This record gives sequence, structure tokens and C-alpha cells, in this order.
Amino acid sequence: MSKAELLAKLLPVRKNRVVFSSYYGRGYSDSPKAICEALLASGQRLELCWLVKNETEAKSLPQGVRAVPNTGLAKLRALATARVWVDNCRKYETIKKPGQFYLQTWHGFALKRIERDAEAHLEPDYIRACKSDAKQCDLIISGSRFMTGLYQTSFWYDGKVLETGTPRNDVFFAPKGETREKVCRTLGLDVGRRLALYAPTFRADRSTGAYCLDAERVRLACESRFGGAWTVLVRLHPNVADQSERLFAYDGVRVVDATMYPDMQELLVAAELLITDYSSSMFDYALSGRPVVRFTPDAAAYAGDRNFYFPLDRLPFPGADDNDALVQTILSLPDENRAWADFAAENGFAEDGGAARRCADLILNLIKGETI
Repeated sequence: MSKAELLAKLLPVRKNRVVFSSYYGRGYSDSPKAICEALLASGQRLELCWLVKNETEAKSLPQGVRAVPNTGLAKLRALATARVWVDNCRKYETIKKPGQFYLQTWHGFALKRIERDAEAHLEPDYIRACKSDAKQCDLIISGSRFMTGLYQTSFWYDGKVLETGTPRNDVFFAPKGETREKVCRTLGLDVGRRLALYAPTFRADRSTGAYCLDAERVRLACESRFGGAWTVLVRLHPNVADQSERLFAYDGVRVVDATMYPDMQELLVAAELLITDYSSSMFDYALSGRPVVRFTPDAAAYAGDRNFYFPLDRLPFPGADDNDALVQTILSLPDENRAWADFAAENGFAEDGGAARRCADLILNLIKGETI
């Protein structure tokens, strides 16, 4: 009998305990964060625990949320005794028992093919974890009709999917001033500066050649198109975060490294322009009504890795394959992106700013003994 099985057998469920995890212990972020904040705001007497991989991540937690190491007996004990698990990634080495409920939020609208649709590109250990995780999951929440279908066909999952909206995206429907001030203050920027965010995803081989954006030319193009003094924030994916300093000439004002900023959604809220490549952040950010530009110098090679659910040229965001084209695209951005509204309607986006509250209410009802 494994340690997980033994603890699951011996330890009783604590009905008020909820255990959260985001990106395998990366800290207070994403949809689990939004749900946790809604539970904190409810005023109910709950024991909220967060799985963290190190002390830095533990320090990101607010008062009222207890850090638990995302490893060893501490992790297994927390999971074995929780009434509810909330996660945005797959779980490994876990045993769910009667009386426990597993809520899966996942982490974004999919452009590149994922899970069973990309099975040939996934490690066998991950596939095994996916299948085990899917059997234990009680509910997946969805932000769109498209993702609901994907969860039902491609996640080795035959359970219930509920279109609550995406909790992490509620921030785009709330006042933005306080978040913008927080981002500028944390990064040492004057709040009067306008922000363009460059946030590409990672490559399977961890290569960095595609991160060739000319940040200074982008900054000047933004100033020409929109006016004001602009700063370009660079936010590399955590898988290549250690490469950031060698790839860009940061000066602390015009070009700033935001790779280690803990909350991607806060950066998106603060930015007035997003430049990305194949990241799901483009679909989140479009909810703000602000412009998105795709910078994809390696589009052919990337498509050969996993391919896409939507052809790049059919996405509702203009694209560029080199810096010259990128500058011209920024200079010619329209005031309104009508193509996004059509795309959102076609794929059944269900975002309205109330997703976290719906999920929190669901959890509170479970704790009271109600069923879904």
C-alpha cells in the first residue's frame, strides 16, 4: 500500500478544509486564486490550504490561507483530509476517497492541441497521470462552449462540465485602476506610463530564438500610434524564465523584465497592448477590449510540433512574422476589433465576471452537505 493510499484510509475528511494548487505549486495564481479570494470574501469559517513548492511561493499567500509543501507527507496529508480539491493542472500520486470532491479549473482556452489530441507528443508518465486524474475528477469548469467540448472529448474524462466562466478572467470585468497601480509600484514604474506586454509561450525544445522582438521599436511604435510614454514589459514563460536577462536589454523604464511577477492576470489587466504568439493569454486579454498582436517568427516550426485547433490566419488578432511587420501592424491597429466579438460568439464564450463567485458558492454548498 502506498503512502497516499495509507493516509487516505487512516485520516478522516475535514469538512471545512479546501486544498488549492496552481501550476504544481507555483503560488497564489490563476483560477484557483480567484476562487480562493471569493471564499475568503464569503466570511465563512473555512480552512484554506495552498500547495507551494518553496518559501517564495508561500509568501505570496494572503492572510487566511495556509501554505503546505507540495511534496512528501505534508502534501499527502492535506489532500487526504480535504473536503474539496481545487487545481488547474493534473494531479500525480493522489487518492480521492468517498466524501471528497475534486474541482478542476484547467488553465486557459486552447489554441495548440492538448491532452489526448497531442498524445503522440506527451510523455507516457504524464498520460498515465492524466487518465488517473480524470477518473478522480468530479467536475471541470469551462469558460466556453468550445472548451466544454474539448474537456468531454480530449481529457480522458466522462464526467460533468459546467460553463461557469473562467474565474481568473473575472478581473477583466472589474475596475482596473488599483491593479494597474500595484503592477507599476511593484515594477518601479511611474503610474503615468502606458504598458505594452510581451508574453510569449515556451517551445518544446526550450529554444529561445523566436523571442527576437525588438522591444525599443515596439515601444516607439506604441507611442506613435497611441500617444504617451510607453514601457514594454517582457514576461517569459516560467519554463524559460532563466533566459530573460540575456535576451533583452532592460533599463528599468523603457523595457522592463516582468518575468518573475507572480500574477500574469494582473499584468494583463495593467497592459494596454498584448503581444504574444501561441499563448492562451490572447483569449483572456481580448475580454478587456484592448488590442492583441501575434508575433510568430517560427509559426511553421511551431505548428509542426503540436498543430492548432484554429488556423493562425483565422484568429481574430493581427499577426506578424518579423519586427518590420510587427511595427507596421501596431501602427495600423484599429480602434475596435470586431472580429473578436464574432470569434467569441462562434465559440460560445461564457465570461461575465461572475465565475469565481459561482465556484465559491458551489464549494460552500458542498461543505454544507448539498450535492451538485
